[in-house]
Amino acid sequence: MSPLLLLAWATTAHATDLAIPVSQGALIQAAEQELERALTMQLPDQPTPYYVGYEFLDGDVATASARSGVLDSFDHAPYRNVRVEVRVGDYTLDNSRYQGDFGEREGVVVRNLPDDPIAVALRRELWLATDEAYKGAAEQFSGKMAAREGRPPPDNPVPSFQPIDPITTAPLKAPPVDADALVTRVRELSARIAEIDGLENAEAVSRDWVGQRILVNSEGTRAWIPTGFSVVRVEGIVRTEDGTRLRDCRWWVARTPDELPDLDTMATEVEEMTAILKQAAAAPQEKDYLGPVIFEGAAATELFRQLLPPQISGTPPPESAPDPYATVDITPTPTARVGRRLLPEGWSVLDDPTAADGTAGSYVRDFEGVEARPVRLVEDGVLKAVLMSRVPRAHTDGSTGHGRGLGPDAREAMPGAVQVRPARSMSEKKLRKRALALARQADLPYVLVVRRIEPPALAEDFEVAFTGDGPLAGLTRPLEVVRLYRDGHEELVQPTLSFVGVDRRVMRDIAAAGPVQDWVGVLDAPNGPRRFSIGTVGGLPAAWSVPSVVITELELRGEGGGQPRAIPAPPR
Repeated sequence: MSPLLLLAWATTAHATDLAIPVSQGALIQAAEQELERALTMQLPDQPTPYYVGYEFLDGDVATASARSGVLDSFDHAPYRNVRVEVRVGDYTLDNSRYQGDFGEREGVVVRNLPDDPIAVALRRELWLATDEAYKGAAEQFSGKMAAREGRPPPDNPVPSFQPIDPITTAPLKAPPVDADALVTRVRELSARIAEIDGLENAEAVSRDWVGQRILVNSEGTRAWIPTGFSVVRVEGIVRTEDGTRLRDCRWWVARTPDELPDLDTMATEVEEMTAILKQAAAAPQEKDYLGPVIFEGAAATELFRQLLPPQISGTPPPESAPDPYATVDITPTPTARVGRRLLPEGWSVLDDPTAADGTAGSYVRDFEGVEARPVRLVEDGVLKAVLMSRVPRAHTDGSTGHGRGLGPDAREAMPGAVQVRPARSMSEKKLRKRALALARQADLPYVLVVRRIEPPALAEDFEVAFTGDGPLAGLTRPLEVVRLYRDGHEELVQPTLSFVGVDRRVMRDIAAAGPVQDWVGVLDAPNGPRRFSIGTVGGLPAAWSVPSVVITELELRGEGGGQPRAIPAPPR
C-alpha cells in the first residue's frame, strides 16, 4: 500500500469515525516504505525474506509505588516501540523455532521508537531493526538446515508457520492514563498497612498501561488491536522476635482502571491482610505436613493457573541441535498431549476470551491478528484439544487466536479466559467435611486450608534441580494457611511453608470441588522460565474461573526461623 493509498484508506472507508492520529499515521507510512524495501533484502547465498512483520506498541503507561503512604517512585510517559519479525525460507520450512548450540541470533528485534512523528527518524529505526532481524533469521536458518543435514527427516513434518488471510481494521485511539488516580491508589493502600510490630515493608505498586497494538506485515494485514492492563499489588512483611520473616500480599488485575475494584474495596482487603499478619506473628509454625489440603479462593486460582497451562498450550517446543550420536527423530515432544487425563471424570475446561467481557482475559484478536475462538480443552477430565498460535502442530486445525508473547519472544499459545468446571460442586460446608474425613483416614487431627499462594510475579524463590536433589516445590509458596480441626474451629499458622513435589498429576487427585468462583484476573507469560520472571507489574493479562478443591494428599514443609533485628524499629 503506497502512502497515497494509505492516506485515502485512513480517511475514508476504513476509518469513518476516527482518522489515524498524526503520530500513528507517521508510523504506518514509515512501515509501508520500509516493508517494500525489506522484501528485497538478500545476503550472498542466503534466501530473501518471505515474511516481514512490524508490530507497533503505541500508548501511555504510568507506574507508581509507595511505602507506608509515602510515594517511593513514579514514572509516566508515552510508550512506543516496534517488534520486527523476519522469516526466511517459506511457510513449510523457515528459520523459526530453532535453538542451536552456538547461540544463533533469531529473526526478531525489538526497538524503541522516537515520540516525535518524524518520518526520517522512524524509518531509520525500522531500517536498523529490519536489517538486524534479517541477518538473525538468515543465521538461524543456516544453523537449522546444518543441524538437519544427514539426519532422517521427521516422520510427520509440520509446517513452520500458518498462512492466514490478511485483515484490515479501523484505527483506534486510547484515552490517556489518569496518573493522579494511580498515585492516590498506591499512597492510600500502602498507608493501610500499619501498627504491626516488626513491620519491615508496607508497599503498594501499580501500573496502568493503555494503548494499541498496530500490525503491518507483508501478508497485507493492517490492523489496530486494543491492548493494556491495570495491576495493583500490595505487600506486607513482618519479622517476628525470633527472626522469622512473614509475608502476605494482595493483588488485582483488570483490563482497564475502570474495571478494578474501587479504592475502598481494595483498602478493606489490605486492612484484612494487616490483621492476618498480626495474628500470624503470634501463630504456631507447621513443621511438616502430609495429608489432604483444601485450596480456597485465590489459592485455588493459583493451583490451576500454575499447573494447567503447560498441559493445554499446544505450541510445540523449539527444535534444537541433535545429539550427534542419537538416531531418534529430531522432532521434540510437546508437553500438552491430547488424550491425557488431567482431571477427574466429569470435569471440563473451556477457554473463551470472547465470552469474558469485563475481565482481564477478554480480547477479540490475539497478537497475530487472529480472532479468538472458544476452545473446549478438557472433556470428562481428558484433554481433547489445545490452544494454538500460528505455529502449527500436527493434528490441529490452525490457530485458535491464543498467540501472545512478551517482547522479542515467539508468539505462543497461552490461556486467555479459562473456566474450570467440576462434574459436581458441593457447598463449602460439605467440602470441608469431605476434607476432614480424609484427614481422619490419615490419622490427622486437622486438615490444612490454603487460602492464598504467591502469584509467580511475586515469587521470591528460584529453584534449580541437580541430579540427586529432592523434588522441586512445583507451586509457589503459600501466603495464608489455617488448620481446620474436626470440631470446626480454625487456627492460623505462620506462612513459612513450601510445597514438595507438586506436578500436573495432583489435579487427578482432586477428591471434591466446592463453589465455583467469579473471574480472577492474573498477569502471566507463555510457558517457560519467563512465567516466573515477569516482574511485579509485568506480564500479559488473563482470567481464570475455578472452584475450591480438596486434594487427597500433598506434602508441605516448614522453614521457619531467621535472624532477629539487632535494634528495635524506629518510632512511627
